[in-house]
Amino acid sequence: MSIRVGILSEKLTIRIILFSLLIALLIIILLGYRAWMNTSTECVQCHGDRDRMEEEHAPWAYVTEETVRKESRHLHIQCRDCHLGNGRAKDKGKAHEGMLKMLIVSKEGTLLTRTSGYPYGLSRTGANGILAFLPKFQENGEWQFFPVRNILWHDRNVKSFNFDPDIAQKTCGKPGCHPEMVAQFKKTTMATNSRQRTMRTWLKPYGPHNCGPSFADLPPEEVLRSAAFSFKNTAAIAQELNTSFSEDQAVAKQKFCNVCHAGCLDCHYAPDEKEGVHRFTKKPLSESCGGYGRGTTICHPGAMQSRRGETYIGDDYSVPSGMRSDVHYRKNIHCIDCHPVGEKGMGDMRREADCQGCHREIEKAHARSIHKKLDCAACHISELRGYQITVWGPGIIAGKNNPFKKYSLYYGIQSPPILMKDQKGIWMPVKIWPHSVGNFRPEVKASEKLMFRWPGGETRDAYYIIGTFKTPSGNRHLLWFEIEQAAHPFGPARNCPSCHASPRQVSTSHWEFLDEQGAEPFKGGYKITADESGLRIEDMRNTTTIRLLKGYHLEDFASWLYLKDKWSMPGDFSIKVDQGKYKKYDHLSIIVKAKLSTIDHRSRAFDKKTAQAYRRLKGIALHNPEEGMK
Repeated sequence: MSIRVGILSEKLTIRIILFSLLIALLIIILLGYRAWMNTSTECVQCHGDRDRMEEEHAPWAYVTEETVRKESRHLHIQCRDCHLGNGRAKDKGKAHEGMLKMLIVSKEGTLLTRTSGYPYGLSRTGANGILAFLPKFQENGEWQFFPVRNILWHDRNVKSFNFDPDIAQKTCGKPGCHPEMVAQFKKTTMATNSRQRTMRTWLKPYGPHNCGPSFADLPPEEVLRSAAFSFKNTAAIAQELNTSFSEDQAVAKQKFCNVCHAGCLDCHYAPDEKEGVHRFTKKPLSESCGGYGRGTTICHPGAMQSRRGETYIGDDYSVPSGMRSDVHYRKNIHCIDCHPVGEKGMGDMRREADCQGCHREIEKAHARSIHKKLDCAACHISELRGYQITVWGPGIIAGKNNPFKKYSLYYGIQSPPILMKDQKGIWMPVKIWPHSVGNFRPEVKASEKLMFRWPGGETRDAYYIIGTFKTPSGNRHLLWFEIEQAAHPFGPARNCPSCHASPRQVSTSHWEFLDEQGAEPFKGGYKITADESGLRIEDMRNTTTIRLLKGYHLEDFASWLYLKDKWSMPGDFSIKVDQGKYKKYDHLSIIVKAKLSTIDHRSRAFDKKTAQAYRRLKGIALHNPEEGMK
């Protein structure tokens, strides 16, 4: 019996050893195959052949391995590290299977091929910087646009257009590249887009919003795990309507919302004619924050910049164009210099800029002055551009009918900004403009008071629900004020009378309707009045004729014509003026400026050290005239 057991044990041992060896051999073969496949040999052979690229009618696709490494500053990079695909396949179709490439999004929300959507090398064209990378062709000496809505880099999900963490893991986050950075980025506000994804319906949890609720987006979470759609909110949004709203319609809306949500390449990929199409930057440029010339619906030139009415880069990077750039930008200071990364690292950008690093003495003087309860931007921003009216109504989204077409291209200028107290009682400049959403089912009462979306101070944005009102057709609209903190562009300070000549604040808005749906372009304006009895829109009007496009009604895109006297909210929004104090400090200010003007003429002869000291003392004197008299 013991002999049989020994023989059986010996046979089992041999089988286990053989099985283990087989498993090890399979693992070695698998790893060897993966290593063999992890190459860009055929990519380089093909795309490094200039004649072949000419034959393929894609001369722009000619590139060498050396060029890519030099332009990208990644000395050991391979094509597959960023683009995936099959680097061993000689057949074009097989080589490009699963390959990541630039997404060319049509106005209908479909993806265009390179041939039909961008038939030349990625480059700037035309004179307008914010539209420079959108594809164009010349006709009769003028630039005409291809029917392209967005250009997205290749770290996006092809179905949802969201930044895709799975793609990032296979590319930027692969071993040997930047896995730690991708892991931490997925936990940040920029990656998770947690604030927008918190908006479940038009009313919950933080009231109606210019960007709308999260139509078919993911719920907020601590770590970004997916780029898919979610219909958790869709049914609740549909219940608020007296018309249908399907999941397909929600997807169409959400795809166009998702293009604003940034990923790795939006910040660090910066193609350039001089430095190359594969150029990367370690420090994001202000232009990258501004969408890098890919249109007015990418990153900060998207809804955020238009709704805040601000710009940092200015000129072409403002809507309407021509706004003067921020004084800091003109001194070659980039966004990230004032908004560095927060506790969670890259992608967790500090919302509040720290001025003390450069203006410590001025900030101290300001904190001791009569204006210590005044935000710096309150004096240094003089106008706000972008949206002046927003109406959500029936229209065409992605080529199909949708109840939530956003008619926001009432582009214009609002000046001067209304000043308002934030959660801590600090006066700040705000962009205020009227909103409505039609086909709204429930009756909604007015807010009890001005409401801040994030009472804890994460943002200083506010809103006020005016309530629901019907147009002559019986269509019920939800009306509210959108109130956004403005922080750019910094420029020369407003004069004293602009705030203190009267307790009443008055801002005027002049705009032009430029949407492709609803009506032909027309112009109009209104006035915002803020005083001790409340804040209201007055004299809301069109100043040129409205010519409807076929199939549209006025209340689809211009319901304000029937509801123009409804936008008002209670509260004391006046700037209290103690005439005695005002005259005293105005007189001091005049004297200080006169003295400084005299010294300015002599300052050209100052040596470097004296000139630096004078600039510091001049800043203190201008921000605290009492100290300036000493």
